[in-house]
Amino acid sequence: MAGGAISFSQSLRVIGQELESLGVDAFELGKLDDEYVVQMDGNGTTGKLSNNTLLKRISEKFHGVDSQIPSRLRFSTEQIIRSDIERAVRRAETSGIPNSGSLPLILRVLGNFLDERGADDFTILCSSDGVKVNYDRKLECFTTDNLYDLGVRMYLRRSGRVSSR
Repeated sequence: MAGGAISFSQSLRVIGQELESLGVDAFELGKLDDEYVVQMDGNGTTGKLSNNTLLKRISEKFHGVDSQIPSRLRFSTEQIIRSDIERAVRRAETSGIPNSGSLPLILRVLGNFLDERGADDFTILCSSDGVKVNYDRKLECFTTDNLYDLGVRMYLRRSGRVSSR
């Protein structure tokens, strides 16, 4: 990881939380230097938002009060850290096992994958067909099963049950 204050795993989890609260299920997420950019198209939401008030609130949080609802969201490292702290307080108030299919967990697993490979800049394309990760002139494609396996390995490593490969 190049010079960031927090790991890709942490950053992508926070971005996943923001996207999940919007109902986004298809997007392109790119990292360049210290900024993450998420590009959504009109078909990038699940349709569970009957109005755009939640999207507007998130847009205002990250881009200022008078922001228009964008098709592109930008996240700086500082914004991610601040959001992570706010969410950590809420997580401390609740307990539970994370949903294995949740967007924050999927992006955290992909972030861990990128951390392990020492990637600098990358692009993640998430669609109904799966996930494609482009980094360091490599393209990796992941299915639901691949992501699940990566997640299990990540948690086993964290618990000390499996040595790193």
